[in-house]
Amino acid sequence: MKSSILTLSALLVITLATTGALAQKSTFEDAALNSSAAGLPTDNNSDTSATYLVVPPHPRAVAGSYRPFSALGLAARVGVGGAGFDIATPLARKLNLRTGTDFFSYATSFQEEGANVGINLHLRSSHVAADWFPFGGRFRLSPQLVVGNNNRILATAVIPSGTTLTLNGQDYISSYSDPLHGSGRIDFRKVSPGLSFGFGNLIPRDHSHFSVPVEAGFYYVGQPQLQVAFTGSACDPNYPPSVGCESVNQDSSFQQSLVAFKARNDHNLSYASFFPIFSVGVGYRFR
Repeated sequence: MKSSILTLSALLVITLATTGALAQKSTFEDAALNSSAAGLPTDNNSDTSATYLVVPPHPRAVAGSYRPFSALGLAARVGVGGAGFDIATPLARKLNLRTGTDFFSYATSFQEEGANVGINLHLRSSHVAADWFPFGGRFRLSPQLVVGNNNRILATAVIPSGTTLTLNGQDYISSYSDPLHGSGRIDFRKVSPGLSFGFGNLIPRDHSHFSVPVEAGFYYVGQPQLQVAFTGSACDPNYPPSVGCESVNQDSSFQQSLVAFKARNDHNLSYASFFPIFSVGVGYRFR
């Protein structure tokens, strides 16, 4: 009987010891798993443990998109070409495509040596430009092409009867019965290359919305074309009006003087082969 009791007692002690060891092992493993899940490394072979702060990696920066029409910029401006506006879209990180138009009108009249003169100035043109920002900032260089150039100057003159007109050094008297009327115009090339520089990006790369574009430069218009014509009758001051007047269309002396006048002014207009560019505006980026 004593042998049976001793045997049962031994089995109970062994069972309790095994259960306690397994419980302790399970507790230790749970603690290790929890420590790993929290990002805190543990060292089973060390009596001390250090706590580390695990910083999540920074998200990789995504490069901006500079595809055409991925953003749009609009500017309103004023300058020597009149009022106008521009629209721009990006092509690359340092390159925009810009197009716009300018328009201006002015009319005046005055008297010059007895003649009533009227002047009409019409400025109408469009352009396409590539805005290059070589330093990635606001400074830009802009080769451009002016298209649809409708800039022109129109003039009219009415020479009252009996008034003397001097044309290429020759004097002519406007007829009493058929007074002289003159008209003239200056036209420019329809397509012209140009170059400008300035400050301000209609599509700021820092994603701000407003900009103040400033532009200066020129475009080449070539030799402006002068056209001059007269109607009516001119009288030779050396003869009486009754016999010395003739229609300017049939007066060879008047036509020769008109050709010489046109040639001299064509030469003077050769200095106007470059049209200036200067404007200041306010721009807004839409997206």
